[in-house]
Amino acid sequence: MPTKQLVLGAFEEFTPNFIGNSWHHERGDTAAFATLEFWTDMVTKLDAAGFDFFFMAEAIGYPMNDAGEVPEAVIREAVQFPVHDPLTIMSALAAATPRIGFVATASTTAQQPLLNARTFTTLDHLTGGRIGWNIVTSDNQQALVRLLGRTQVTPHDERYAAATEFVDLDLELWEGAWEDDAVRADKKNKVFADPSKVHRIRRDGTYFTFDGYFPATPSPQRTPTLFQAGTSEAGTTFAAQYAECVFTQDRNAARLAAGIARLRQKAVDAGRPASSIKVVNGASFIIADTEEEAQRLRAELNTTATREATAALFLGWSGVDLAQLDPEATLDDVSTEVGHTMLAMWRNPDGTSPTIGEILDSLPSTFGGMKFTGTVTSVADQVEAFVAETDVDGFLVENWYGGIEGYTEFTDQLMPELRRRGLLPETPRTGTLREMLTDADGPRLPDWHPAARYRR
Repeated sequence: MPTKQLVLGAFEEFTPNFIGNSWHHERGDTAAFATLEFWTDMVTKLDAAGFDFFFMAEAIGYPMNDAGEVPEAVIREAVQFPVHDPLTIMSALAAATPRIGFVATASTTAQQPLLNARTFTTLDHLTGGRIGWNIVTSDNQQALVRLLGRTQVTPHDERYAAATEFVDLDLELWEGAWEDDAVRADKKNKVFADPSKVHRIRRDGTYFTFDGYFPATPSPQRTPTLFQAGTSEAGTTFAAQYAECVFTQDRNAARLAAGIARLRQKAVDAGRPASSIKVVNGASFIIADTEEEAQRLRAELNTTATREATAALFLGWSGVDLAQLDPEATLDDVSTEVGHTMLAMWRNPDGTSPTIGEILDSLPSTFGGMKFTGTVTSVADQVEAFVAETDVDGFLVENWYGGIEGYTEFTDQLMPELRRRGLLPETPRTGTLREMLTDADGPRLPDWHPAARYRR
């Protein structure tokens, strides 16, 4: 019987068209994506099925090239356009569900530390401790410059230096601004909070300054469960210091295994237990009664999106416009300050990297993470082998159709089989998000985390 029970998240974006560029597939149903009912229907069913968390990605902008030009396919085929605000919906979804956790993406390049800290504290209160923050530095730097008024594209490693300062300030606001017994709500003596236990925070950093009080009361987790996405050198160094869960999106088991081992060693080097980082890898699942039918469905899905739409999606995720490059060149010849993780997936150290033309031809079948395809039994076998080889802790299930239909076979057929094999718990996990996803003994960050130094 396997010793590792997987954690499961559902990977979505507040848009009609996400990873698969397949909103127009006959099984897709995202016409009502902008309504609350669309998402509450989905999340309540995922909660009942036993998913641990619902993860909503963010797209601040949309695919554009260095000149700010937007391919027509972006608007025509809904390639990360339209996209709505993921943070605004989280409390409503939590009110509709008793157990499942919620993870929202927010950018350290686009947000401000105080407002970000207040938003996640508010959400932690409203969800009863079921909120997580996926920390990103924003790959779409052109959107930040052209839509948010940034003066220039920030170099990749400098974004992580700024992110470190941003996160460290937020951690002090969450963990150090209010003592545990600061809120008294004493009507008789007219004391809501003890001023001696609410502390002024002062920072004068390279990227951010702060001098004042944090106006939000401590929430169940205080600090939201911390996610991080990105496998560049700077990204993994950052994750080893701060992240509790790391989102990867690799299709190569050997490469993922090496990356997980490297990440866990970095955590140890940072003074943390190796097991303190949980790695969840993106994965899509096509399940049918026969292997042949499953392969047919996968091939059909891979041909649903147009070449123009897939090229536009790659542009949005990586900052690289493949349509403007020599089809005989490889990404080894491309230098960019954005999308390092995406580009790294196409660069092989042995010099066998595919050409731009080959990438364009294969994009529909390679977006997203691991592809599991087959019957219930064979997919469960594939999952079991993948977990054993990589030491991954769970999966973010990628919905390639759009709408609840994209999870039907996974929840109704595969999850019971994974439970039977001991890869999922018999009963769904409960508690705060931190307690569900990590080895923490309670809702608060463990003492080994750098945030602990700010506690009073």
